[in-house]
Amino acid sequence: MTTATAVPSRPTGRLTPEPSRATVLGSLEVEIDGVSIVPPAMKAKQLLALLLLNEGRVVQSGTIERELWEDPPRNAANAIQNGVLQIRKKLAAALGERGCGAAAKQLLCTEPAGYRLAVALDRSDLRRERELVAEADDLEARGDLAGASAKLQEALDLWQGSPLGDLIPGPVLYAQIVRLLEENKSILMRRIMLDLRLHRYASLVGELRALIPMDEYDESLHASLMYALHMTGRRNAALSVFRSLRQSLNDNLGLEPSRPLQELHRKVMLDSSADPVRIEDLPWHACATPAKAGAA
Repeated sequence: MTTATAVPSRPTGRLTPEPSRATVLGSLEVEIDGVSIVPPAMKAKQLLALLLLNEGRVVQSGTIERELWEDPPRNAANAIQNGVLQIRKKLAAALGERGCGAAAKQLLCTEPAGYRLAVALDRSDLRRERELVAEADDLEARGDLAGASAKLQEALDLWQGSPLGDLIPGPVLYAQIVRLLEENKSILMRRIMLDLRLHRYASLVGELRALIPMDEYDESLHASLMYALHMTGRRNAALSVFRSLRQSLNDNLGLEPSRPLQELHRKVMLDSSADPVRIEDLPWHACATPAKAGAA
């Protein structure tokens, strides 16, 4: 007589939960086995985001206080512990534990100086973005500009809105958000530079015209549009871009365009074969091109 083999029951309290994922390039989402561990309370969400962005490093209690309160209350330590408890309960539920078990406490650790999130993520949009940028670096170094551009666009496509867009950040998270936005802008400008080098002028004109109203004083965007228009034989349109920016700077900020942008304007205006406009004339070219290994 054959005895049926018993199917092992699902283990509880697993210390290596899989699959786990996190997104910060948009709304905050953190899941373990498809179960969200994001607590509903805003301050607990801020705490989770802070722990997540520190990637396994200890976040000191003083840093948490600065994030959560402009003027920390006397019971700040207890309030932080309450936020930690909320996250641990979410972790425990995702791990199949009752209440707030030992596994949850090991994944959100209490340290002498603060707290540390020890969840090893299988998927993270921020980590994937940086992997794609590294892959683009390698492809560009090997001369595959189209491949590098595609990788950078893939990194840009990970963004689903403002980073941590569903949170009301305090000063610590706000600084992190600004850093992420600057990172995103750097990736975008590198991809635009690669596309200019690939002579993708026509598609860039439309994209740049859509980007400029969102950052109306950004000279790198205006310079790129001027160059793309000039290279498609639309010199008057390129000059018009400069005039429009100059007018906005004068009227609203009392400023003039930078010297490099004025020099680009001069070259476009002269349109001389003896002194042609080159991609190296773009005022942000050096910043958008990765430094070669060993460069100072």
